[in-house]
Amino acid sequence: MSSTTTVIPTTAAPKDIVTYVDIPSWFNDAFNLFNYILAILQFIAVAITLTHLIILTRKDLRFNTIYRMMLGICICDLISQVLGFIAFSPFWIRPVKPGQECYVTVTYQDALINKYGVGVLDDTQRSASWLGLFMALYRVLSVMFPMSQKMMGLSRSWVVPLVVVLTVLVNGLVSITAMWNHEIRRQRKDFSCDGTQHILPETEERYLTTVPREKSDLHAKITFIYGIIKALPSLIEPVLAVLLILEIRKASKRRQIIKKSEEKDNTTSFILFITMSSFLLEVPNGFSHFAFSYFENSPLIRTIAYLIMCFAEIFPVINSSSHPIVCFFMSTQYRETAKSLFGFTKNAKLIFVEECKTKTRSTTKTARESF
Repeated sequence: MSSTTTVIPTTAAPKDIVTYVDIPSWFNDAFNLFNYILAILQFIAVAITLTHLIILTRKDLRFNTIYRMMLGICICDLISQVLGFIAFSPFWIRPVKPGQECYVTVTYQDALINKYGVGVLDDTQRSASWLGLFMALYRVLSVMFPMSQKMMGLSRSWVVPLVVVLTVLVNGLVSITAMWNHEIRRQRKDFSCDGTQHILPETEERYLTTVPREKSDLHAKITFIYGIIKALPSLIEPVLAVLLILEIRKASKRRQIIKKSEEKDNTTSFILFITMSSFLLEVPNGFSHFAFSYFENSPLIRTIAYLIMCFAEIFPVINSSSHPIVCFFMSTQYRETAKSLFGFTKNAKLIFVEECKTKTRSTTKTARESF
């Protein structure tokens, strides 16, 4: 969710603040309640993601390219969760003075968060989606070309960190472009809850992060493209999931190894889960930005799109919180590492597996796939 517009939720708006959508009367109460729920979920999600991060940084998992990619996703999720809590935290973090319950304007500190903090949040959320796409792509290629020297080269320890850094940088440029036309302006007018406009006192510094009228057309075009870019990974991942399922079936027929069917099912199930979670992560938010800009002359569609932007912020929180749970139940290697880390298993026998080459300890029993 990004601060792309200024929305006035009352019947009478100050003349110097533009109304882009006509939101329903129930929106304020619903949005405030949603912020409380979101803040609680984000607090829990940070604890879960930190635990996930500790497990992924264990030496037992760092040998595997997929886990290294998941570590990058985990770091992006953690940053976005913290920034999301800061940006959208409810009133117990930002006390509201009497008479300011319906203010559209904010303090300068909150305006800075709306412009820059939300931009970084958006960058890390989208980067996590692209990293999930790259992870699915890598699995497809590793199944298609299991003995390829090029695939072995992609398993080198420096490749994934480079991919993560480049992904964050490129998505950062996209976020900067989307936020480029936003300006922080001090406002002298606001309104009370009954819609009465009034002049703010000189000592009351209130600001808006908004797009100037002269840049609105350009910003609408940028937001249109931005929405497509946000949704793009989620549209590609189902194709990769189908390719992965087909390639696994072909490999199974070629090798005719029935004993590995459970592990292959885990691989397929994991990729399908990542696909569906990424779909929920970016498609609603991405297409809401797309619709908001494309249907410029349709107040109803723009209103619905804005509401989706606001409430879709809950999907990344749920998505990132589910990753360690899925890994625990679908990956023996992850599960044994977690048990060993927290003292539930002593002298765990772990197998280190790369997609194209296998490393083992003398204490291992048999080779198996990571998922």
